[in-house]
Amino acid sequence: MCRKETSGIEAGEDDDVATQIVTAVAEQEGVEPTALDSRLYEAIDPDALSTLVENARETGVTIGFDYAGYRVTVVADGTTYVEVSEKV
Repeated sequence: MCRKETSGIEAGEDDDVATQIVTAVAEQEGVEPTALDSRLYEAIDPDALSTLVENARETGVTIGFDYAGYRVTVVADGTTYVEVSEKV
């Protein structure tokens, strides 16, 4: 299997974390976000994820899960950072 590099996106205050995840995975795949076969809600509840991230901006939280063949890591600690890497 060809290994792709890790992709990371720092989300702004108004950026939706679910959108950032889908965008990062689509970039890894080299397609538009709407062309992905997997839907984010099949891997994690997007509303619950957004709530966790919004409430953790001051206390900090790291959330990891698998989506569309990638390992997604979301770090919220004042800013929100989304990292996507191939599962090993």
